[in-house]
Amino acid sequence: MDRRQRVLNFVLPQGRTGVEIGPLTNPLIRKDEGDVLYADHLPTDALRRQYDGHPTLGPVGTDGIVPVDVVLGEGGLADALGPRGPVDYIVASHVVEHVPNAIGWLREAGDALREGGVFCLIVPDKRFTFDHFRRPTTAGALVAAHLAGLRKPPVAVVYEHFARASPVEASAVWKGRPVLLRPISGGPTEALSIAAGIAETGASVDVHCAVFTPCSFADILAELIGLDLLPFECAALEPTCPWESEFFVLLRKRTDRTAAERAATVPRLDPRRHDALPRPRWPQRLALRLPRRWRRAFR
Repeated sequence: MDRRQRVLNFVLPQGRTGVEIGPLTNPLIRKDEGDVLYADHLPTDALRRQYDGHPTLGPVGTDGIVPVDVVLGEGGLADALGPRGPVDYIVASHVVEHVPNAIGWLREAGDALREGGVFCLIVPDKRFTFDHFRRPTTAGALVAAHLAGLRKPPVAVVYEHFARASPVEASAVWKGRPVLLRPISGGPTEALSIAAGIAETGASVDVHCAVFTPCSFADILAELIGLDLLPFECAALEPTCPWESEFFVLLRKRTDRTAAERAATVPRLDPRRHDALPRPRWPQRLALRLPRRWRRAFR
């Protein structure tokens, strides 16, 4: 099942009203599949200017960016929707990791949902992405960002991104091969220079403010719901499938249950499968004992 079909099965958009955040050129919910509004932080024309020449758009370029229906502002999604809300579902693919205050962002999404509405998140698994060498974000870091009301990535996160972001071949990680750190942006020396500039000027840069494995995300989610910081229960959590690099989370807004009851809906994942790196398959383990010149046959 492809990622789009998974999302459709989660949110069941036909006959319902929903929002997809940040679809750019590749919306997961099409307009002919339900009453869906596309939301982003800029109007369509400004968004196309910002992404002019951006490699993530591929051959379609900025002309392929879908028209933005809802422009997100400081007031959050509920405020941006106005009388069009609340909605039945929200979809956000590879968004939560960019948000400086993830708890505040999730709470704002809850404000925009009807009781029983669902929020579908697609989250990159750091083990199989350029975040491979970063340590998973902690619940404490998210709580601190929320209490501080952060609107920009903290300097520590900026440094970590530029010091450790490294190209990673997901298939190699799945095979249990060791991955070499090859910083995309020059490593710690360049990261220090960038972080110092951010600290001095107060500028903002788009980085992954949080990084997760399925197991670390589940543990944090249970803790935050248990603290009654989030108005959700966990309706589903699909860990990263073999050879893929992202996992799926479905949150359901429930305010009629206690925080402890809602926290108990988060599944407990096996850290050996959903937090640790995959172990080499037996041919690769055998190859490690062979002379280097013979190892190619086992790759």
